[in-house]
Amino acid sequence: MTLDCYLHDNGAMAKEVAAFAANPQREIAAFVSQEAQGKVEVPQGYTRILYILEGEARVEIDGETADFQAGHLFLTNGRTKIVYEERPQTAVVSFYFKDSYFTDSLLTQFAEEQQLYRFFVEAISEEFRQISRYMIFHFAQMTDVHVYSLLLLKQVVKMYYFNNKVTKAAFVLLVVEISQGADQALVKKDRYVANDQLIEEVLAYIDTMIRTVKLEETADYFHFHPNYLSALLKEKTGQTFTEIVLHKRIQLAKKNLAQTNLSVQEIVEHLGYKDKAFFYKKFKQAVGMTPRTYRIHCKEGK
Repeated sequence: MTLDCYLHDNGAMAKEVAAFAANPQREIAAFVSQEAQGKVEVPQGYTRILYILEGEARVEIDGETADFQAGHLFLTNGRTKIVYEERPQTAVVSFYFKDSYFTDSLLTQFAEEQQLYRFFVEAISEEFRQISRYMIFHFAQMTDVHVYSLLLLKQVVKMYYFNNKVTKAAFVLLVVEISQGADQALVKKDRYVANDQLIEEVLAYIDTMIRTVKLEETADYFHFHPNYLSALLKEKTGQTFTEIVLHKRIQLAKKNLAQTNLSVQEIVEHLGYKDKAFFYKKFKQAVGMTPRTYRIHCKEGK
């Protein structure tokens, strides 16, 4: 197809994106860099989709560099830093979206595609303004992702970059197609883990390591400073790390007392306590009776 959107160097890209930014009527832009000379910086501040139409390029994303081929697709928020350098006979299409593009009515059209729906919602939220978020996919050449990328490109350029229903329909088709193959095609993503998901993983780790778990080792496992992890747990659960561990150990002790014939001493040792008196004290404070009394009550069905 014949388009007037071809760019050949970084200066042309910067100029076109600046014009896009300055025009309040434009919410989406699309360009193709073809055998561009030198490195091309992808301006930040916009949600972006980059797709390698043909050839290959060396791409630096947040400081990490790797070679990518035709079929690789990059989905990024406005914080992610991307620089690429094309090899001969290479073409890369870039889509830029202002936050205003993502209306509720548009997002609703692919709400069932949970992974990508969440990505676009978070991309325009204040919470993630300073956090780089991206996903990199690799699709086989000439799949529907390729077709819909070209369809969206053609429609955006045809409408001189202004929105219309067909443009948005082409965008939704592309997003749904990416989503349908996302599980198999995803090759890399940012290292960010949402706090709620992180807390679930930390609690699961504590369960697994309940006998020997320590704050410093847990923080090191998740690559956090102990003080940060402790404060995050307190904020999200209302309990300190020590309180969480104690609660889990008491719950496990109650289960063992009720369902096994292990002696109290064996249960205490299994939970990682060397000081039996200390655990007795904490157990009684939490349950209202000693471990032995609790076991008797369980056997009596009380």
